[in-house]
Amino acid sequence: MREQLKLLWAKTRRRCASLEVTTSILLVIAVSVAAFSFLYHAHKIVLFPYELTNAEELFLRDAIQIRRGQQVYTEVNDFPLIRSGKPPLFSVLAASLIPLVGRSLATTRLVAALSTLLTPLLIGSITYQAGRRVMPSVACGCAYLGSIFVYQWGAWGRVDPTAILFSLLAILVVLHWPDKRGICLAAFCCLLSLYTKQTLWAAPAAIILWLLWRRQVRHALGFALLLGAVGGALFLLFTVLTRGQFFLHLVVYNVREYSYRAFFSYWRAYLLTHGGIAAIALLGGAIYLRDKKPSLPLLYLGASALMTVTVGRAGASSNYFLELVAATLILCGLCWGELANRRDNGSLVMSAVLLLQLVWFRAFPFSPLAIYYATSPSFGYTPQASDVHACEEVDRYVRSVEGEILTEAGGFALRNGKELYTNPSALQALDRRGLVDEGLARLEEALTTGRFSLVILTGQYYPPRVLEAVRANYRPVDTVDCVFRYEIFVPIK
Repeated sequence: MREQLKLLWAKTRRRCASLEVTTSILLVIAVSVAAFSFLYHAHKIVLFPYELTNAEELFLRDAIQIRRGQQVYTEVNDFPLIRSGKPPLFSVLAASLIPLVGRSLATTRLVAALSTLLTPLLIGSITYQAGRRVMPSVACGCAYLGSIFVYQWGAWGRVDPTAILFSLLAILVVLHWPDKRGICLAAFCCLLSLYTKQTLWAAPAAIILWLLWRRQVRHALGFALLLGAVGGALFLLFTVLTRGQFFLHLVVYNVREYSYRAFFSYWRAYLLTHGGIAAIALLGGAIYLRDKKPSLPLLYLGASALMTVTVGRAGASSNYFLELVAATLILCGLCWGELANRRDNGSLVMSAVLLLQLVWFRAFPFSPLAIYYATSPSFGYTPQASDVHACEEVDRYVRSVEGEILTEAGGFALRNGKELYTNPSALQALDRRGLVDEGLARLEEALTTGRFSLVILTGQYYPPRVLEAVRANYRPVDTVDCVFRYEIFVPIK
């Protein structure tokens, strides 16, 4: 009987080994397809000259202002009535590309896309640094590009990919050099992250907790003091130089309504789309907690999950989960490596789950469950030549007028050498708090007197009083479908 059991066990192990090789090959194919698919998608987006999401044009406008040496953070009640709600580093990076690619959305999108493409290298490096396993590190790093959230947001001209890149770099630096040199460099990386997006506190919090867990109290205090002193000094300096506007734009004007329903809705979307890697990460966390290992990646995962609380703010979206996706994949790689070290069937299970997760990312938009994950029409959309031709019709209207224009899609103004006026969704939020009464009155007066030679509406995000002023003083002449629907208005003669 024993001999039969031994033979059966040996036969099972051989089959599992063979199955593991097959699964690994399929996984390599899957991550390769994910990487090439994102590259193609990003290439199309970077070259597409028109908006695909809200606020892309605002970061381009800030980059142009910085390039000119002009103020970015201005009084919201004065023209151009724009709120710049993020720190300046992303726009500074984009401004450096303007001489190469011109005043186009390609500048901000190129910064974001390059950051997204570098992120798998950092995920893989962190995983390898902590677990010393090649296959889990490479697979989990490349799987980042297969995430449906990354595919949707990774190439748009938004700050999140760049801020996350700096945060991951801080984690890697501390793991590689857990000494004074590494602490100082990690604090600098966190500073870069926070001055790209001010809410990315997961990495600093995780690093401080990890150092305290390791009883490196001096290093933890040094890290916190360095980050706080330099970051605080810069914040005070920018606030003084802008006569208080930096503080107002980043803090006061960023307060939004909060919805617990939205928070739970986005978490449902995350679990529906990323349930496989989330389950592996939880398993890895349980292993680390059982062994009482002071794991920085585990603390980073926990901090990233806690920071998603901000997704309940009005205007937030699934981009607030990008850092959690990266942290989840890091812990997946570590869990995979831990089970592989035990020489059981863990490697087979991990590679199979990750393979299924990548397939699920591709299949999810077409599955019945997709009804529970409502997205904007442009999410994951790859622009086509027909979209460019359609949007060129809007460009022709803009070029046909000599005066100023008012547009919800600001890229049409910027790409045609005109100034960008207003930030519609921000004006709506500030209007609810009574912070832009004077500015809206000035805007209504400008519309009444025909200051703008052309008005372009697409999302109807302006406060109702502004939309009423448009319809009272301007007449519609055309509607153009170009990813979104643009309504063209000219003054009533």
